[in-house]
Amino acid sequence: MLALHFINVYSTIILMPVVFLALLPWPFRDIGMAVKHKTGKDNWLLKVYRFLMKIHIPLGIYTLVIGIFHTIFASINHGWGFNWGMVTMFFFLVGFIVFLLRKRIGRVWVPVHRFAEYVAVACMFIHCVPALKTIFTLIAPMFWHAVFG
Repeated sequence: MLALHFINVYSTIILMPVVFLALLPWPFRDIGMAVKHKTGKDNWLLKVYRFLMKIHIPLGIYTLVIGIFHTIFASINHGWGFNWGMVTMFFFLVGFIVFLLRKRIGRVWVPVHRFAEYVAVACMFIHCVPALKTIFTLIAPMFWHAVFG
């Protein structure tokens, strides 16, 4: 049980940066397209966008798997109930379902998918705020000290 708790806590610490990395393609695309429109050439922003899109789906899968694991494990430990974590998982699942139904939905899937994911990230941030103090005051300094001595 201690191993599951360890996996639950540390995998979710990794989850937030992974989610933000999964959201990064869109600013690179939007800014890159604006620059391309001015210059008429591809630029480094669009190259970064293409790379980030290659890892976007694996990052989303990681987010879902770890998010579901965290939701179930945390609910078993702390009780099932309506909280920001459940709302976060709901919106991540909505974004995933919209992705799966993209051929049936048509072009509207992209804005709906983005909206669901942005709402999920906002809810995730609200859900994680109490833990951020612990991360930045205890875990991050211990990690920093272990890595850089």
